[in-house]
Amino acid sequence: MKDTDVYVYVGDVHRTGHLEITNAIKNRKKEYGLQKNVLFCVATYGGDPSAGYRIGRALQHNYEHITVLVVGPCKSAGTLMAVAAHKLMIGDMGELGPLDIQLKKNDEIGELSSGLVIATAIDEIKECAISTFRSYILDIKYRNQISTKMSADIAAKLTEAIISPMASQIDPIKLGEHQRAMNIALSYGDRLNNHSQNLKESSLGKLIAGYPAHGFVIDRKEARELFKNVESPTDYAGSLYEVLGEKISNGEISISDLPIVRDFTPKPDETTNAEEEAHVNSGIQEGDEISDQDPRGAEPSGDESVQGGDGEHAQAEQTTGTVPAEQPDENTR
Repeated sequence: MKDTDVYVYVGDVHRTGHLEITNAIKNRKKEYGLQKNVLFCVATYGGDPSAGYRIGRALQHNYEHITVLVVGPCKSAGTLMAVAAHKLMIGDMGELGPLDIQLKKNDEIGELSSGLVIATAIDEIKECAISTFRSYILDIKYRNQISTKMSADIAAKLTEAIISPMASQIDPIKLGEHQRAMNIALSYGDRLNNHSQNLKESSLGKLIAGYPAHGFVIDRKEARELFKNVESPTDYAGSLYEVLGEKISNGEISISDLPIVRDFTPKPDETTNAEEEAHVNSGIQEGDEISDQDPRGAEPSGDESVQGGDGEHAQAEQTTGTVPAEQPDENTR
């Protein structure tokens, strides 16, 4: 891991997380100086796309080459951060997800819907109208032996009677809102990829609108169809993946809570694989010691709390080389 800084990001993609990763980079730059390369380890179910964009930009502003190590689920806005990378490392338990924006339902508390719902409905109505019209016109013409023009007029009226009630339920204002929301992912993804150049041609459009569900699994094999540079984790990255992946899978570290950011850069004298693995395990063990503390009861590190979409969140303690285990789940979305 020579010439490489290492950061771990676990939890929701949130403005708080952007502030923490920015502070972690700033502190490392002040105390040790920054290397040319960065290994960014991430596990998240997503969150704020604007925060994901800012985190990706923060890495691009400060490092020449970015490697994103996917140590668990890395969905939605997490995938947007992955677009910022020049290289992806995805383990057997790692996965990305589509970039379709999730919107709040006005009539449901805490419920979200995909920004593609209305667009998909319009496509289905269009297909239904065409197939219905074709079926009617052929049936009417050959059963009743009347002219094509008259058959078409009758078929059009019958089709309209079937399709109109469905089409009338689509709100054009809501359609515009959904389209603008989808353009967010397109614009952010395009800007990040202009720097990293890791997406294959037309892959961004596929990430946004090419998958049937927001939770669709994009594993390493599927990711190779979208990105140019995708590998399995090896060496120090492999050690990090094994330790973090195990703790995520058995529930010791939560990825659906407030973001946790840690500087995991090995010390200069840690050069062998054995020493690197010991560094990983020691960092996790130190994190286990604070797993029973209330995250809001920890002593502040000097960062102010940030007001996000879900309320005020206190800053997680910035401790170099440690990743805490799961914290009390008081703010799970």
